Amino acid sequence: MKETVGHLVRKTSAAASLLWFSSRLTLGWPALALVAIAAGIVVFAILTQRMVGEASVFRLLLGIEASFFVVLAMGLLPREKETRTLELLLVCARSRQGLLLLKFAPVCLFVGAAALALTTSLYFLIGGFSWGKMLYVPYGLAATVGILTVVLTTYVRNQYAAGVLAVLIALVMATMWLDPFRSFYAVSVERMILQAPPNLTINRLLVAVLFGFLYDHAVRRLKHVELWMR
Repeated sequence: MKETVGHLVRKTSAAASLLWFSSRLTLGWPALALVAIAAGIVVFAILTQRMVGEASVFRLLLGIEASFFVVLAMGLLPREKETRTLELLLVCARSRQGLLLLKFAPVCLFVGAAALALTTSLYFLIGGFSWGKMLYVPYGLAATVGILTVVLTTYVRNQYAAGVLAVLIALVMATMWLDPFRSFYAVSVERMILQAPPNLTINRLLVAVLFGFLYDHAVRRLKHVELWMR
């Protein structure tokens, strides 16, 4: 029993150390710059009284979190290619899924911490919304945009082009196809009266399925390096 516990502790400690090392390489100064910019945007929105209702809070948080994911995710693999260390990672990593998790998990944790801080601050400053739902719904949508960005970097050589393409896809879907607030957070009274309202639970599950599909696709792309690492 003691040997099992000791082995588990050593494995956990090794994984935590590896994740910390990857976080230092993955985040860096862009993460600090993003935090400062996000704080400035939130302060400006509050002082100018632009935060009126749940919809405005939702769209602000979604925009900030999605931007965080795009900026941090678009360079995960291209930076490794530029420094010629991706080949080493591909050789040393036990699995492509482990490699992607090692690179993407720090981004998810960082954006999650930022989302927690921003949502909690807005909740105590202005209130008027569900703290839990406002925390996880924008984050789930933003994380999906983030993994989409990672997938695009395996097709597009330039990381900035991949980031711009991810933003364009997200904007087109949010403006021309569906409204994220109405489709994933809350159903308006008008839609409840005039037509059958969307099932928010099913919609959120579909986002989770889409995230899983994109993550799996990124892993599959990493298994065929010759397709994109040129």
